[in-house]
Amino acid sequence: MAFYVDAHCHVSTKTTSKGGPMELPSLPVQRCLMSNNGYDWGRIKELKFSNSGNKVGFGIHPWYSHMYYIDDQTNRLSKETHYKSVLHSSNVYDLNRVIEQLPEPVSLTRYIAEEFDRSTCDCIGEIGLDKLFRLPENGFYQGDKSAPLGRVKVKIEHQVKVFEQMCQLAVAHSLPVSVHCVKCPSLMYELCMKLLSPHREINVCLHSFTGSLETLAGMWLKNFPNERLFFSLSRYINFKNHESASKLLQVLPLECILTETDFTWDTVSGELILRELDFLLSQIAHNYAMDSPEQAKQMVFKNFQRFI
Repeated sequence: MAFYVDAHCHVSTKTTSKGGPMELPSLPVQRCLMSNNGYDWGRIKELKFSNSGNKVGFGIHPWYSHMYYIDDQTNRLSKETHYKSVLHSSNVYDLNRVIEQLPEPVSLTRYIAEEFDRSTCDCIGEIGLDKLFRLPENGFYQGDKSAPLGRVKVKIEHQVKVFEQMCQLAVAHSLPVSVHCVKCPSLMYELCMKLLSPHREINVCLHSFTGSLETLAGMWLKNFPNERLFFSLSRYINFKNHESASKLLQVLPLECILTETDFTWDTVSGELILRELDFLLSQIAHNYAMDSPEQAKQMVFKNFQRFI
């Protein structure tokens, strides 16, 4: 029997190290744990050695991209100058209050040099672009310190620079990428076509795809090599509306489909994880007139092996 697949999941971002070693549910699931930042990466890379079934992604999520600076400056900028150059808000007070709470920014080049190890990484992810999100009032999303959303955003120009550098890392080491894209479908498509499409060894997964069917069929499926293109579907995002989910599945080739939860595995039960994955498999089996969800499970598992 094939394993379940959670092609895109996480552990929580925690800024403190209280408690013992992190424990995740033990399940018959092949998973890829995506890192978003240096905090969760420190927790994820330890898991790679404790369970050979873990696949891990090394990434900088756009929600954390402001915490890294690009090494294209003659002189390093001060903390305040850096954050004012990559963040924007209509309210100066809000912007200054967020900057006060943020840590010193980190050189992206140095972070990669010190933390990336090809022997322990299976994927570059999660990386991407997001025009919609707003920073929480404490500066960045934290699993152990919640805060309401504020009115500060990360400039898309900076997100693009971070994304480009992470794509270059993927190409240099022939690693697949897992991509987050919200409200910038054309820009993301153009960047992937320029940075990733020419390299035949690079697979791309658009996680929880929310673009239009026109973008999907007329751009991605038409022009990006389908054998290297994957879409990981989540219940929370892709099946909010069953009619739109059904239309999405009508367009997607079977060989492109993966399943995901996008859950933080250290905060949810194994029962919930399996329930989410079973739901997705049942929907795939139904929409493609398969004999059973088990057939969908085997197909997704084969796709995951091709992706990563």
